[in-house]
Amino acid sequence: MSNYQKLYKIVVVGEGGVGKTTLIKRYVTGQFTNSKTTIGVSFAIANVNFNNVTVKMQIWDLGGEERFRTLLPSFCKGAQGAIIVFDQSRFSTFLSLPEWIELVKKNTNNIPIILVGSKSDLVSENSYLDQIMEMVKRYDLKEFIPVSSKTGFNIDKVFVDIAASLMPQRY
Repeated sequence: MSNYQKLYKIVVVGEGGVGKTTLIKRYVTGQFTNSKTTIGVSFAIANVNFNNVTVKMQIWDLGGEERFRTLLPSFCKGAQGAIIVFDQSRFSTFLSLPEWIELVKKNTNNIPIILVGSKSDLVSENSYLDQIMEMVKRYDLKEFIPVSSKTGFNIDKVFVDIAASLMPQRY
């Protein structure tokens, strides 16, 4: 089936300023732009192609500030995948991950979740990689992917991997 197309809703969450919007814009446009803080919710459409299959993703971006967390239940409604982002150069954003993971799990129906560590260009070595991998295991996340929206490192991998986790095995 070379032109099979399926629309999936993907939610992207995490603390404010971790790079969620920049990650999405880098993937959709191929360009690095310093984004302003998302007010409420925004979304983008992107296609992922692999194995002669086109997957259309509606990528929803929730502002990370505390005042927007009340939107999370309706934001997550109908989501088939989630990307939870933290800033590898700000350990405090890593410490907030359990709250984000639990909010997504509580408001979705057993969807695949990928953990993304943004701004990998700002850290020479991730000194808390063991803690990250423990969190992936403890919360049964699909994987951890370090990325840099500035350099483009692993940007495509995030979206290809979330799309692949959603596709029926026969494709």
